[in-house]
Amino acid sequence: MKIKVLLVTLLMMALTGAVFAGVMPSAEELGVIDAMIDKMMAGYNASDATAFYADWATMMAAICTPQAFQTLYVDNYMKTFGAYASRTVNADETVVMPDVPNGLVVYTAKFANNENVKMSVNLMKEDNVWKIQQLTIQAMP
Repeated sequence: MKIKVLLVTLLMMALTGAVFAGVMPSAEELGVIDAMIDKMMAGYNASDATAFYADWATMMAAICTPQAFQTLYVDNYMKTFGAYASRTVNADETVVMPDVPNGLVVYTAKFANNENVKMSVNLMKEDNVWKIQQLTIQAMP
């Protein structure tokens, strides 16, 4: 009996994930999100923590410091990947729904040192406006 319950639970979890995979925002909403990410990545290229964190969620303020920016984005990502060049949204992995307060936009990005990079941006709504919660950059095989 326990095995049946476990299998049903795992199946439900798998199907729930499949339901939400690849949910793109409207073109207008994606435009707003992309503008925020453009500004963030311009700050990344300029090594400007203030510009980089300009559209981050208020709840992230404790970790949005010049020291955190230097350690993670300048000393780690910039040294590994180099300057940011461009990105294309990955619709299959992006999940942004209008009535859900959290979202994820995934891009295939090009950087100076690697042209096959996965760039994931976690979002959250503050006062019904999308804000950046997290950025991860990783090499794709």
